[in-house]
Amino acid sequence: MNVSNIVVLIATLVAFGALARPLATRLRLPVSILLALGGASLGFASLYSLDHPGTLLPVDLAALITDLPVGSSLFLYVLLPTLIFQSALVVDMQRVREDLLPIVLLALVAVLAATFGVALALWPIAGMPLLACLLLASLVATTDPVAVIAIFRDVGAPDRLTRLVEGESLFNDALAISLFLIFSAAIIAPGSVTVTGAALNLLLLPIGGGLFGYLMARLYLQLLRLIGDDQVTAVSLSLALPYLSFWIAEHVLQVSGIIAVATAGVALASLSPARVTRELWRHLDDTWQQLASWAAILVFVLTSLLVPQMMTDLSPFDFLLMLVIFAATLATRALVLFGLMPLLSQYGLSSRVSPPYRLVVLWGGLRGSMTLTLALAVSENDAVPRPVAAFVVTLATGYTLMTLFVQGTTLRPLIRGLGLDRLSGIDRAIRDLALSVTSARVARFAGEMAQRFGGTDAPGDAESVGTAVAAAEPAATSPSDALSLDGRTAIALVSLTAREREMVLDHFANGMLAPRIARRLTSDTRRRLEMARHGGVEGYRAANAEETRFLWSDRVAFVIQRRLGRSRMLSKRLALRFEKLVEISLVLGRLRAFATSELQPVLGEETIAAVMAVLDERQARIDREIDAVRLQYPAYVAELERCFVLRAARAIEIAEIRRLRQSGVISKEIERDVYRSVARRPDLTTLSPPLDLGLDTRRLIDGTDLFAALGDRERDDLARLMTPFLAAPGMRIVSRGEVGDAAYFISSGAVEVDTGTHIVRLGRGDIFGEMALILDMRRQADVTAIAYSTMLRLARTDFARFVSLHPKLRARIEAIARSRHADNAKG
Repeated sequence: MNVSNIVVLIATLVAFGALARPLATRLRLPVSILLALGGASLGFASLYSLDHPGTLLPVDLAALITDLPVGSSLFLYVLLPTLIFQSALVVDMQRVREDLLPIVLLALVAVLAATFGVALALWPIAGMPLLACLLLASLVATTDPVAVIAIFRDVGAPDRLTRLVEGESLFNDALAISLFLIFSAAIIAPGSVTVTGAALNLLLLPIGGGLFGYLMARLYLQLLRLIGDDQVTAVSLSLALPYLSFWIAEHVLQVSGIIAVATAGVALASLSPARVTRELWRHLDDTWQQLASWAAILVFVLTSLLVPQMMTDLSPFDFLLMLVIFAATLATRALVLFGLMPLLSQYGLSSRVSPPYRLVVLWGGLRGSMTLTLALAVSENDAVPRPVAAFVVTLATGYTLMTLFVQGTTLRPLIRGLGLDRLSGIDRAIRDLALSVTSARVARFAGEMAQRFGGTDAPGDAESVGTAVAAAEPAATSPSDALSLDGRTAIALVSLTAREREMVLDHFANGMLAPRIARRLTSDTRRRLEMARHGGVEGYRAANAEETRFLWSDRVAFVIQRRLGRSRMLSKRLALRFEKLVEISLVLGRLRAFATSELQPVLGEETIAAVMAVLDERQARIDREIDAVRLQYPAYVAELERCFVLRAARAIEIAEIRRLRQSGVISKEIERDVYRSVARRPDLTTLSPPLDLGLDTRRLIDGTDLFAALGDRERDDLARLMTPFLAAPGMRIVSRGEVGDAAYFISSGAVEVDTGTHIVRLGRGDIFGEMALILDMRRQADVTAIAYSTMLRLARTDFARFVSLHPKLRARIEAIARSRHADNAKG
């Protein structure tokens, strides 16, 4: 076959596919439906023209189309990795994590339910073996988000709805392919597949693919650090990332290539915004959107071209079987969405997914490129018995077309009928305010320009120009008048949160912020934005509380330090936390200025006063956390603040050079030379002082007054018995009623002892937890750290040995224990 003819045909198909997009917009249809319809029509026309020469198409063109070297390998190794990788690049993993359990339910449980539900529904009536029904069911169990997401974005569906469908589609392909391979192997070589082996494959293949994909993304980011902001090289390297990830995962490591590609894309999307400049990321994102657009066109058109050949054995009975598949897939998906998903919120495992959302996700389970690709792979596999292959290929293709033309064409009206295309109250108010401000500014500008050119009717003309900006929304002329103070405050907080994210990214781009801090803060601001949009002022306050809460990884680090005495992880986690808090404190100062200069003219002084009160609450919370660290580790705080000053000075230097170049004071050559000299200096974003937690056991013993009378040898012996221990503010150390397992000697910091009747505060040199050991009783109080506190922990067995060797200390400790016991009895 002539290569040039193939190239021309592919280019023509891409061109017509591109023109299908504006046509789909005009017809209010998903573009994928038009592509599928066009490809199938062209395929039928080609077959008809070959059978009836001189009718629809020239014979040579019909033969070229019919004989195109299109196989499953083209889709699996060329086109699908592009679509999956680009889809992963737009996924915010931090946001997906909030809906992780619903997404897992859809991506795993729903696929399993659909596979076995469809197979059991077909088996009694299809006249085919159960394995053939399972093979077909594994093909139709996976969803394709291309058409659905296009509809969502066109009608303005909520972000969470899009997130659920994107998250599901990213990972359900891997499970469907794994099931497909298992059932294929069982059909080709009966007895070769065991239940244990299948279960291990379903578990190990995606885990291995995920780990490899993450490593590939990290390798790519390391290469980006070496090449700098070279956009051409960065994009070229990114092209290799999904294809190498897929091929190595599948053929070398024997793990899931689909999961490897998806994980690489998600990891890159999560890590890149804080590691590469916004300009480079925007260029990378734009390039992949274009590549994915071409890939989507070719996937739908080329697979649709094959539809006539894949449905040559279609019979009237097959239409009944398609209806059975259609009903079974909807029923099993509904069981998961309306039967299992509500249990997640009922047991507090996930936030509630509303019934309208679930209904749209149910009806939006369209099938597409993956189903057709796997069906094509079945038709190409000569080891699959021909009756089974014909059964699977015909029904999978027909069912895919049914979902596209039935569900795809009715999904848009469903979303609109449920009201999911309308903006939330806060977003509508922000839109109205934007229109109001814009029309006012346009009117002023038009008036000034009219007066400058000597217009006599300038004021009236200006007013008409400004009014035209908001003509579509007449109520937008004074929207703030119709809002309560809380409503206006919520609007301001949403705007400030959006601005906060831009400030964080600016600080990173200017070299003032370390990548790991920028990545964490950008994720936090996205979550805060969502909480403020849906919860208003109280949602913003809830985000404030989450901001200073210790993460699960922080708590793990505390446990490791407490149980194993390993402090390295905890030191890094606390340093990261403190550096984040310092950056937030800096940003909050700039947010106040932004609120006064930009928002106050629109929302009024009363609203900004309320906003300032909320910001003050947040600042006070941040300051308390910073002061707690400052009191415990003053040298570390001073050194970190010095690093912030150095970063800021570097940023100002670069900005000043850029300003001088833009104003023409210096030439491009001088600017380039200055940048080279700056680049040779150490990277200040990685310059952060290590946080010494001060958990050296001997040093803590030397600083504890209770052990002042002990000699060096005795202190060395004691150091072998004790474990250093760090408690953060708010951490519960001892709980009332538990069995005492250790005593604690406070070296620095403070704790609060709550006996239930009275509260006592203990500080440096004090001991607690000894009463339960000496008097052989359960804990009598709750003990909570109220500052960062370093302590020495002495376990029960070591405590008994210690006090037996030091009678004087034993007497003192016993006196303290009995005195406290007496005080508790009085209380």
